[in-house]
Amino acid sequence: LSPMMGLVVSALVLVLLRCVWWMLSRISTSQNKPRRTWASWPLPLRTTVVLGSGGHTMEMLALIKDLNQERYICDFILAETDTSSLKKVQATCPDLAKDLDRFHVIPRSREVGQSWPSSVMTTAKAFLACIRLVWELQPQVLLVNGPGTCAPVVGAALLFELIAFRCISLIFVESICRVKTLSMSGKLVYPFADVFVVKDPVTTALSVAKH
Repeated sequence: LSPMMGLVVSALVLVLLRCVWWMLSRISTSQNKPRRTWASWPLPLRTTVVLGSGGHTMEMLALIKDLNQERYICDFILAETDTSSLKKVQATCPDLAKDLDRFHVIPRSREVGQSWPSSVMTTAKAFLACIRLVWELQPQVLLVNGPGTCAPVVGAALLFELIAFRCISLIFVESICRVKTLSMSGKLVYPFADVFVVKDPVTTALSVAKH
């Protein structure tokens, strides 16, 4: 092999090893003790919260309304067609809405009722926007609860973790309305979540949830 070819092969091997190591450390389908990634890190932790329209936002606000901002300083991500989530945060948790620069808008990955083939392009557009935003925010904790908006955000965060060698604590809280099966977002995120929370015993038994 020429020196240049040897460098290329070595680089490819290193990339492959990095991907394998990341997959082994990140992906899990069993109930494990959550990683204490940021246990000794100075506070506050940079926390990104994904807001979905409607009930998802109200459930998320119920989770974070008493969040200690001295421990977790929050940025919020919402879809560009979501006209209600910011108003709900301002009405329910005014302390969290004081700084509007912490609210970030991304293209909606999929509208309600949108066909799956057409959603491929819109999801790709949202994913590209999320890559830039996640690189800018560099979250340490990512909190999501199931809206379609969370899928490209989670994907971009995992890609950031893989490339930047910077761990992200991924917390998924399943919607309270999911009593028999996991949501599509939940099924996609489950293997990658550090903490996966379900609120119904039937769903817990079906999913063997990490909670």
